[in-house]
Parts: sequence; C-alpha cells; structure tokens
Amino acid sequence: MDLNTEATDQKVRQIASRLSLNGVEVPFFSCEINSNAFYSADTFSVVFAMSAMPDPYNGIKWWADQKSIEVSISIGLIDQNIEDWRTLIVGTVDRLSVRLAKFEVSIEGRDYTSKFIDRKTNEKFTNMTTSQVATLLANRRGLTPVVTATKTQVGGITKWDHAHVTDERTEWDLLAYFAGLDGFQVYVTGNELHYEPALDPAVTDQYLIRWIDPGVLAYPQSNTSDDIVFERDLTLARGVTVQVISYKDGKTYKATYPTNSARGIAPGQSTSRRQVYEIKRNGLDQNQAQQLAQKIHREITVHEMRMSCSMPGDNSLMPNTIVRQEGTGSGFDQLYYVDSVRRSLSFESGYTMSLTAKNHNPNSMVQP
Repeated sequence: MDLNTEATDQKVRQIASRLSLNGVEVPFFSCEINSNAFYSADTFSVVFAMSAMPDPYNGIKWWADQKSIEVSISIGLIDQNIEDWRTLIVGTVDRLSVRLAKFEVSIEGRDYTSKFIDRKTNEKFTNMTTSQVATLLANRRGLTPVVTATKTQVGGITKWDHAHVTDERTEWDLLAYFAGLDGFQVYVTGNELHYEPALDPAVTDQYLIRWIDPGVLAYPQSNTSDDIVFERDLTLARGVTVQVISYKDGKTYKATYPTNSARGIAPGQSTSRRQVYEIKRNGLDQNQAQQLAQKIHREITVHEMRMSCSMPGDNSLMPNTIVRQEGTGSGFDQLYYVDSVRRSLSFESGYTMSLTAKNHNPNSMVQP
C-alpha cells in the first residue's frame, strides 16, 4: 500500500504544531528536524522569540540555569476530513545560544539515540542473545524496548569476531553491529528502542514519487518540487567486491563475489581500486553466504543510484520508509531506501521537507 494516498494528499490543510520544554508547551518561531537512517541520531534545531514566550522562558536566567532540557516536537496536518498528529522527535538539548540583541534563543539537540551513542561499553554479554542485550540496554537508558526475539548468542559471535564484541565501543555501535548480523534494523523513536527485522519491500508500505513527462500539459508534473535529482555512480558499479562472513554451528564460513576479485591493485596498475563491502551475517552456511554475497553485489552494482528531492511536508515519510519512484521510463524507476528526511516548519516557509535516498538497503551493511 502507498502511504501518500489521496486521503493524505490534503488540498487545503492547516498545519499545527506543539513543542514542549521539560514537559511545558511553549511557542516557537521555527524548527528543523532531521530524521536520519539507522546508524546515527535524529537531530533538531529550534529558534524561539523570547518576547513571545511566557515567564520564565522569556528571560535569560532560565536558560542560564538549566542543566538538562528535554524537547518534544509534534506536527499535525488538519482539515475537515483528517487530523494527523505525529511526534517527530523527542530528545535533549546539546547546546543553546541566546542572542540578547535579537531577543532570540536557539537550541540544537539529538533524539534519545544519543543515550547509547554517548556511552561506551566492553561488557561481554556472554550468556545473552542479541535481542536480550537490546532489551537490557533499552531498560538501562530509560527507554521502552520494542524488540523481536532472536536466537543469536553473543558468546557464539565472540568466538569468531572477538574484536567487535569485546573491544570498548559505544552501545549504539554494538547494537548496530548486532542488527547487521541478525538482518535487523535498530532505531529510536520517541521513548522507544526498536530492534526488529529489516524492511521487506514485498510487504512494507511504500511512499510513491511519480514523474509525468510533458504530454497533454506542456510541462512535466511531479509530487515533488522542481529539485528532484537522480545520481548514478558508474565508477563504483565497475569495481565492487562483496565479502560475507558467517558463523554457524561452530564453523566460520566466508564467501566472496565476484570470486576472482582482488582487494586492490599492484603499484603502477591503471585499474581503479575496488570498493570492498564486508557483510557479517550470523547463521548462514557456505552456500547461503555465497548467495547473499551475490545478491548484495547485484543490488549495489546493477544500479548504484541515489535520489534527492523536496516536497510539501507530511508525517508519513520517515527513514524506515521505502520510496518507490515511477514515471521516468528509465532505470531510475525503482525502490529507494531513505538516508535522511529533513523537515522545516516556520511562519515564513510553512511546512516543507526534503529527502535523500539510495537504492541499496543500509541495513545490509555492517558498520566497521
């Protein structure tokens, strides 16, 4: 099903917003929310007009005294047929600035992914599964775990990849690494940590972007602004090696595709150095590892493509959304996985958003 159907394509709509500081709703002048793909935190920035704020937020003392500020931003799309509210981000302020001469306060911060990014660990978690570790860390950081159970034993991973599991690294790096092994996605939304199977294009709702060439009308049409851009990396498509490493039943399996690909070139060669994609996925035998290597290589090299565009803001498009491009009559008509959605809301520009996406699922890549 398409997320952006006619029911949500509101011709006449009212944009409403709610922003709270430490649980208290306050007015603001403008905000920007950047919802990122799964390996980084979502970010926000807000500008307040001090003269429009209630006491004590309209004075410099309150801002100078705060040790921690929690921010929640929700946006609603309202007309006579629908009321669509969504909390787009909940997080804490990393920095603020007060411009006294302009009677203006600006804040910047991250969502609660930062609770895992800012803490390092070298715990062994030997007798736990990856999903149990996700639940444990979520509870420690005061978040609600939304976790799909796994059978992957952390102790088993340690036997064949000791460095990734035992070296000191951030809790978020560890969760992202486990998610890559399980074929999962891990992300924070609001006060929830999600650790769940990666998107399956066959069953996942999609966000449609349709291009219509000039015909009856002398100009093209699209449900985007005039900045839709497609890119294709021909150099990368000519030189990619995929290596899959898997641990199963006490054995380590390694598969490479193409099988005759070298990691690099000897000095003096004119052939460009290959880009090596290393995938670590638990529970595959040799044949399954080889099939996965071939599948991911095909995803990368058939069309190593990216797209970007801007459009009126809505509450449907998020990084865990698959974008389907139609209408160009070219290889660019395919599925894309969102890297980032940047939303802006202000009195001057209204509610707008822009996206960047690529045709290769970021969850099939294990972060180094």
